[in-house]
Amino acid sequence: MNRAVAAAGLLLALSLSIGSAAHAQTQTQVPTATLAAVKSRGHLLCGVNDRLPGFSVLNAKGEGVGFEVEICKAFAAAVLGDSRKVKFVGLSAGARFDALRSGAVDVLLRNSTTTLERTVMKGVIDAATIYLDGQALAVSKASGITSLDQLDGKSICILEATPYARNIREWFTFRSLKYQLLFFKTQDAMYAAFYAGKCTAVTQDISALSTTILAGDRPEDYLIIREIVGLSPLGAFVRTNDEEWFNVVRWSFNALLDAEDSDITQANVDQRRRAGPIEERRLLGMPPDDGALLGLSGDWAYNVIRQVGNYSEIFERTLGAGSPYNFSRAVNALWNKGGVMYALPLR
Repeated sequence: MNRAVAAAGLLLALSLSIGSAAHAQTQTQVPTATLAAVKSRGHLLCGVNDRLPGFSVLNAKGEGVGFEVEICKAFAAAVLGDSRKVKFVGLSAGARFDALRSGAVDVLLRNSTTTLERTVMKGVIDAATIYLDGQALAVSKASGITSLDQLDGKSICILEATPYARNIREWFTFRSLKYQLLFFKTQDAMYAAFYAGKCTAVTQDISALSTTILAGDRPEDYLIIREIVGLSPLGAFVRTNDEEWFNVVRWSFNALLDAEDSDITQANVDQRRRAGPIEERRLLGMPPDDGALLGLSGDWAYNVIRQVGNYSEIFERTLGAGSPYNFSRAVNALWNKGGVMYALPLR
């Protein structure tokens, strides 16, 4: 699947939902023994965006809701045997990677795009790509704007400490279009300015634009322009120089995809563990050899699926048909169902 087709699939799946419903970085590295620290502490510390509907929102009790929240719960189930043993730490875009580097969180799932500049010699690395997204722009329908070339000379609201500005600069400059960027530290401030008419457009990942606008007062008044200025593979980030923890996060996420590919669900996981094909029983800890490779109990993947579900179940209840957003899987579907997602071999 080429870039254009993938981008088109993202936009078709996500932007239509609206109609239907530079921070300094340090290379300081903290001591690395995250798995042992999590086990000793008794809970996982997960860095999230606490203001992004559909992905991660925290209520007054600090309880998380959303797609990235559920992925973090899967990690807790794998490591501690209990998906409830996770504490969510709301982080700003500018503070998120410093928080991970310093050890304030164990893993970062904050609608964060994997890029060269973010990962090379910066003390952090993506252990898994959890969601394929793309950067777009939204405008008010009253503006009459329907394509990006109509934004020539206009202002764009944008979050600081993100790759969004570089993508905008490259896309518009290549086409000899003028623009003005208005930077904001928080998502709330950015959308408040956009809704107040202080900028003509707002830019973010398509999923974030869609869920945020849908959660607003008048989603029918806004339009996501059907052009993508950059691809955004969202990652689960960990610290570098901690191969043990990297592997725990990487393979715990892959277990979600492998279970979906094998049609193992919360409803049938016990039956499949007892009487499924040998590769399914091995995934679910019968025998428990794979867990030992990761420093986990033999039933690590069984606990993930029994308590959280497979990737499809997580997606559908947070972003898909079981949510207010009704997103299609599009490129985030499994490779054999029209998408590009597939699990690395768990053997």
